[in-house]
Amino acid sequence: MEFHEPSGEDPDWKPSPSKAPTFPCHECGLVFSSERDRRAHQFDGHAIKRPILVFKGRECGRTRLLVTALSTPSDWRASDVASISVNGQPSTADQAAHFLASTKSGVQTVTVRNGPLERTFEFDFCLAEEEDLRLVDQALDKLISNRELSLQTIDAFIMRAGRGETARRYREGLSSYLYGVLHREASQDRAGPADVTGALVYEQRYNSAVSILGAFDRPPAEAICGLVALHYNQFGLAVRKTNSHRVSDVAARFRSMMEGAPFATASLIDRTHGSFDEALSDSVTEELLNVSAMAVDGSEFEPLHHLLPALNELRPADQFKVRLVAAEALLAAGDVEEASKHSEALRHSRDTDAWYTGFRARMQEVGR
Repeated sequence: MEFHEPSGEDPDWKPSPSKAPTFPCHECGLVFSSERDRRAHQFDGHAIKRPILVFKGRECGRTRLLVTALSTPSDWRASDVASISVNGQPSTADQAAHFLASTKSGVQTVTVRNGPLERTFEFDFCLAEEEDLRLVDQALDKLISNRELSLQTIDAFIMRAGRGETARRYREGLSSYLYGVLHREASQDRAGPADVTGALVYEQRYNSAVSILGAFDRPPAEAICGLVALHYNQFGLAVRKTNSHRVSDVAARFRSMMEGAPFATASLIDRTHGSFDEALSDSVTEELLNVSAMAVDGSEFEPLHHLLPALNELRPADQFKVRLVAAEALLAAGDVEEASKHSEALRHSRDTDAWYTGFRARMQEVGR
């Protein structure tokens, strides 16, 4: 009878209240009434450091990292890591460092943990042999010497470059850029064709190429990275591409302009030697380079007159470059009215504050 079910005849009977859930701290045993309170306690009272993996002094991030150069075990360092695994297999930090330093190809996955915190990193190893890199460069030279860019010539380049097996990623980066140039050249629109999302197809190719080629210290790779940096008006980055002297000199001029510092007014076209970017730039970029490198001392206008009628067809980043050059060249020639039109179009750009202040003062001097 002690455990009989209630019959309903006892008017004072009430079911026992259910127990409220509890949330104990796994570190110290303190009990909380909600999961939120427990998390707040663990964050404040038992702060756990985020496990990190450092490669050559730089913390690894979420995106897959391309490794194209030899490393040593000391280049790989784990910090605040309680456990580590490589490709799903438990390891020690020292073992993982030696494994990664000895790997030459393939994608390797490293997972590090510290308490409840876990992070996973991916590394794409592509350590190319010098001989294979040379084979790819020779295939590119062959494509350039034929002076034709088409699907067939790019396919032929890929076939020739494919003999350099360890330089696979280098070949992929060059191919991606070449396909981007082809997309841009095939369009009647100066901005180039776009996909269903509105993104420019050639820019997607350019971005993919730079993400790969930035890891290779080769003249074609540097020229392409410089051209793409100039395309996006990343002048500080383009200045460092000294193997492509036109790109570097033009970028240095623009950077000085925007800083309000003195800049070169003479022509930046050096006819004494060629520049690798001449062979790799698309036709729109070549037009923009000719304008950007022209003398802005009032002695030259032909490249500018050729491009100004199509100014509204250009991307905003390209209009920016053309207007800067036009404003300076026209002011140097004494055409204050036309120079003012271009400067006013740039007035509200946050990147031109220093330039506009100085330019306006110079324009007032010429006006007097």
